[in-house]
Amino acid sequence: MKKSISAKIWIASLISGLLLSLPYILSDSGLIALVALIPLFAAEKIATENKIRHFWLCYYCAFLVWNIVATWWIYYATPGGAIAAITLNALQMALIFRVFRWLKKRFVTASGTLLQFLPYLGFATLWLAWEHCYSTWQISWPWLFLGNSFADTTTLIQWYEFTGSLGGSLWIILCNILIFNTIVKGLDRQKRAFPIGAFSVAMAAIFIPIAISITIYFRPLPKASESGSLAAKEVVILQPNIDPYYDKFGGINQSEQNHKLLTLADKAVTDSTALIVAPETFFNPSIEAGVLIEDMPYNNRTLAAFSEYAKAKSCDFLFGAVTHKYYGNYKPTRTARQMRSGIWYDLFNTAVYADMQGECSFYHKSKLVILAESVPYIGDKSFFNSLGIDLGGGIGNFGTQPYRTLFKMEDGTKFGTAICYESVFGEFYTEYIQAGANFMTIITNDGWWHNTSGHIQHLNYARIRAIETRRDIARCANTGISAFINQKGDIVSQTPWWEECFLKGHITPNSKITAFVKYGDIVGRTACYIIILIVLIAIFYRASGRRSASGKSL
Repeated sequence: MKKSISAKIWIASLISGLLLSLPYILSDSGLIALVALIPLFAAEKIATENKIRHFWLCYYCAFLVWNIVATWWIYYATPGGAIAAITLNALQMALIFRVFRWLKKRFVTASGTLLQFLPYLGFATLWLAWEHCYSTWQISWPWLFLGNSFADTTTLIQWYEFTGSLGGSLWIILCNILIFNTIVKGLDRQKRAFPIGAFSVAMAAIFIPIAISITIYFRPLPKASESGSLAAKEVVILQPNIDPYYDKFGGINQSEQNHKLLTLADKAVTDSTALIVAPETFFNPSIEAGVLIEDMPYNNRTLAAFSEYAKAKSCDFLFGAVTHKYYGNYKPTRTARQMRSGIWYDLFNTAVYADMQGECSFYHKSKLVILAESVPYIGDKSFFNSLGIDLGGGIGNFGTQPYRTLFKMEDGTKFGTAICYESVFGEFYTEYIQAGANFMTIITNDGWWHNTSGHIQHLNYARIRAIETRRDIARCANTGISAFINQKGDIVSQTPWWEECFLKGHITPNSKITAFVKYGDIVGRTACYIIILIVLIAIFYRASGRRSASGKSL
């Protein structure tokens, strides 16, 4: 009998893991997330009622399956990093579920619907608090936040402009809890009546946000003015398609890469072009090309060539580069490296902007890929120092900057550039808009993951950022997929994967500020306060129960 129950628990747990992963690998499957946790809740209820031991293995494996199926492609860039990211991310999720079970034990004898529902409220708030805090830690992997399940079903999440993606996480958890509650009440043999109240609440939780979203979606897009900073801009995206493993960082020298890019630009740029966008780390330091030093930018051949091209075509040029900044015989930052001569310097993953007048500005990537670009909790004896990943263009710790730099076009239009991983962090991304960005660019190099769901997921997360901030996006990827994304999160046009090509389109600047940009992640911050209150209630309730039991024994 116990073996049969144990098998059912394992099956239900693994089904949850698979259901949670489907929105990340199948198009238009975000709604599956609204029921994905129900089998796991059912497994937990059965395990508790039958006192099944080691149930933690079941729910840990459920989250492990989700992480493996959705993000196995990390293996192509770093096998060790993939194992660490998948197992540790699943462990954090399992710990949240463990606290949920702890809360259920505290209130197992509670009377009243509110107290019995408190463990589920605790699960929801703890998960949201974790997502909120996790995106700010030195070790951070927010790829599988629940709200990202709707990244390619953006018609349903237009209200993210108010809540951010954590509003979607709340929606998913709430719907799962309410539907599970309806099922439990419907199967209660002591209550033969259909739970119409619970069913109505669950259906309202599903369909009201969808109705609101569709209503918002059909609002007209803001129109561009005929002149000035809000005039539409013709933008050319260049996708040179240089293999990051074999050509980008050594197989093809920098001069050849420059020629390849500018030849592609010649095919696309017209007299109407306002901005050319090239991918992340297009320029990489080498003996042949020298280095790009922030304090002396015009000594660099690549930057000089691109600046001259921009002046000749009367447009601006944005491209990614690995840049250097030298300090002298002292170490001013924790990320600085030392040359044999004793000189300290920093490396940066940089967006370089050369305007049509030949003036240059820089923005340094500040949300870095763990181990590839940043060693967390850095120190001479840090365990993580031995785990650095070589993805080309520099290893170990890159420098960062504490604020978002915008680039200003000739007519006063301002735009920001999120570099690769930065486009995954919703609240961080809003800092560009708070600084005054009228539209956004994203430059990236997603070729490390080959033709897997990884680069598609990364593209779709940009769609969420467009909704949260209501800013058009020109996304340039070295090997694809490059795209123009409008303020509704729609992909207006895109390039094929792994093909040398260009994409031409128009960007409509916007100056309006969404609630999410103005107030930030209210959902996550509120959850942090509520979970503290719930834990205090649980401790108080348990303590008062023990005092009552002690009084009875006397």
